[in-house]
Amino acid sequence: MKYYSPLDLLRFFGLFGTGLLLGGLAGEPWFGFSVAAAIWVWLQHREYSTFRDWARHPLRRPEFLTDAWQQGADRIYRNSRRQRDRVHTGLRRMRHFQSVTDALPDAAIVLDAQGRIQRFNPAAAVLLRIRSKDRGLPIIELVRHPRITVLFRGGPGARDAGSETQIRDWIVADPVEFPSPFDDGVQLEARHVRIEGTGSLLLLRDVTQLNKLQSIRQDFVANVSHELRTPLTVILGYLETLQEPDLDTATQSTLIDRIVAPARRMHALLQDLLILTRLESREGLLLDGTAPIDVEALSQRVIEQMKGLTTPAHAIRFEGRTQQRLIGIPGEIESAVGNLLTNAIRYSPDGGTITIRWLDDISGARLEVTDQGIGIAREHLSRLTERFYRVDLARARVQGGTGLGLAIVKHVLKRHGTTLQVESEPGKGSRFFCVFPPSQLVPANKLLEVIG
Repeated sequence: MKYYSPLDLLRFFGLFGTGLLLGGLAGEPWFGFSVAAAIWVWLQHREYSTFRDWARHPLRRPEFLTDAWQQGADRIYRNSRRQRDRVHTGLRRMRHFQSVTDALPDAAIVLDAQGRIQRFNPAAAVLLRIRSKDRGLPIIELVRHPRITVLFRGGPGARDAGSETQIRDWIVADPVEFPSPFDDGVQLEARHVRIEGTGSLLLLRDVTQLNKLQSIRQDFVANVSHELRTPLTVILGYLETLQEPDLDTATQSTLIDRIVAPARRMHALLQDLLILTRLESREGLLLDGTAPIDVEALSQRVIEQMKGLTTPAHAIRFEGRTQQRLIGIPGEIESAVGNLLTNAIRYSPDGGTITIRWLDDISGARLEVTDQGIGIAREHLSRLTERFYRVDLARARVQGGTGLGLAIVKHVLKRHGTTLQVESEPGKGSRFFCVFPPSQLVPANKLLEVIG
């Protein structure tokens, strides 16, 4: 409803008053009134035309002669501006939502109330090979697996044509796992969640590596439990025997001596576990406490420490053909060399020769430990650095060891920029080696110049 302001009324009465006055002076008052009416009608028509043209694109606030037309236009302008603001806000939110979903490392697929694909992010395009032409298709037609249909119970797969089942009636919140339709070796986890309005979001991620880590963790716990249970059982058996009241002193002394070996085995296992845990927790971090290492002196020190494990028939020697110094953490490198040497000693027969070599290599400097032991079959080589993995379990029980030595070596070498490699032939022996890059090396003569 139009509102006539005092100014509009003043204009109205002024116009008609002037017309009547001039008409009265001329002796034709009605003529003057008619002229005033015609002028008023023309003014209103002009305002109407201006209003009509403006209303087609009300992007700016208009200017009218009369407040009545101005008031109506202002009301429309404010409403249209609020509407535009709402639209712009919605578009901004939509663009923000799209940018967020596009940035997700996991696959995200927006579905309508009937489970049809509305949009998807790049991760979904890679993981499920969805293309633009697939928009509008039901997701269960593209990903055909019984566990996917569980996410849509009572939904698209169980709906008659033409019905409008509400999305909240067929969403299952619990995630499900299923193999990728394109690669059985890839395991996917899918979660179906409702979003505001009539639609839902299907989230998928690759959990293959996560499942492998979970399996490794479970195997690790089982292996540790088994490795600890065996010596504990032995120790408990001897302790129960020691509790017998009529046991003579000589027997007691013998049993106590027998307890020492499994106790030491448990201690060694726990020590190696602590070392391995520390190395894994520091993986990817910068080396702290590095120093130039004389590999020959370090190896000779390790050989001296190993004399208790060797027999007179074992021959251990060092061959140094490079003046390079290794930049690393001395304690960790000594641990790696010690574990490699221990491994070679345990699996070398009497009369075997074990050699530690420190050589120049085209890619840097090469450290290797070779033996003339029983060798390792090819199918075992890729798993040697796994925790508690043993090629010959029965022999390992007799020879001792924690089953963690090569795992420790792997992590030490990885922290020093190299990897453990193995060459072996059953019945002839094995070669464990690694090549340190130039970034981990410094020539001895340069080191002397710096010291000087």
